[in-house]
Amino acid sequence: MFSFKNLFINNIVAENVRLLLIAFLLSCALWYSVVGSSQVEADISFHVEYTQLPENLMITKGMEDVLHVRVRSSGQRLRSILNNDYVYHVNLSNAVNGANVYPVEIDETFSDFKGMEILSASPSYIMIETDTVLEKRVPIEVEFSDRENEDLYIRDLDLSPSEVKLKGPKEVLEEVYSIKVPFDINQVEAAGEYTKNVPLSLPDLVEADIPVTRVSFEAWFDLVPVNLSRLVQLEKEAGSFRTEPRTVNIELEIPQSKFISYNIDPAYMAQVRVIVKNDKEYEVGQVLPVEVVLPKGANLLSVTPQSVTIIEKEQE
Repeated sequence: MFSFKNLFINNIVAENVRLLLIAFLLSCALWYSVVGSSQVEADISFHVEYTQLPENLMITKGMEDVLHVRVRSSGQRLRSILNNDYVYHVNLSNAVNGANVYPVEIDETFSDFKGMEILSASPSYIMIETDTVLEKRVPIEVEFSDRENEDLYIRDLDLSPSEVKLKGPKEVLEEVYSIKVPFDINQVEAAGEYTKNVPLSLPDLVEADIPVTRVSFEAWFDLVPVNLSRLVQLEKEAGSFRTEPRTVNIELEIPQSKFISYNIDPAYMAQVRVIVKNDKEYEVGQVLPVEVVLPKGANLLSVTPQSVTIIEKEQE
């Protein structure tokens, strides 16, 4: 049955729901307005790029890579820019030889962000030093390390190229008369011809038209021929065995430096040994090759005989 009382109550409930919804929307808007408009601070990094440097100049000191800027603004606006990449350009078109100072000016970069306050920039200015660009050709020289083997000598040294064109600061290049190529001579262990590409050792801020040079030379050792005989030693436990013949004759070359007052250094020559190796047990009648053990720097020319026979000691 229709009732005016029920209709009245339903209208009141509907009106209350509508008012609650409006109140909720207004409170959300107010909260967003308060939070979004609150002032917060943040750091923003700029990558620094240098442009329009005159061709006759080059930067020698003071290049900053990153600029740090402290700003204050609403949280909403800061959130919209914090993930962006920024570049600060330094126009060097008016740079002169020597020191140049450029104050850091960030305001124009942020002109589109209303209400943003620039608190500080670090550094507050950029100072660079420039020098006149100089080009010159200089010879290349090999700088050998100290020799560990005093009997090692070098001849027919050749560099290709033998000179190089350099480009760099005038103040630096005016004191450069040659470019050194470091070479470790102790890498050479045997006589013969050697060729190796070696990088140039350049001063700071200096460029070369060719970064490497080819070093070629012949290495030789001041060696003296020597003849001697040595007892043949069995490497394993010999037991009742020995070799026939007992000794072999050796012809070798040794460094000139091992001669002391025309006598051979006995400690050096004591390192010359003749041994017989065998993976199995020795047997009578075996014919095995001899192996000559040499000290460092010696060169074997010949050994006679080159093999020996295993016999029993009782047959002596």
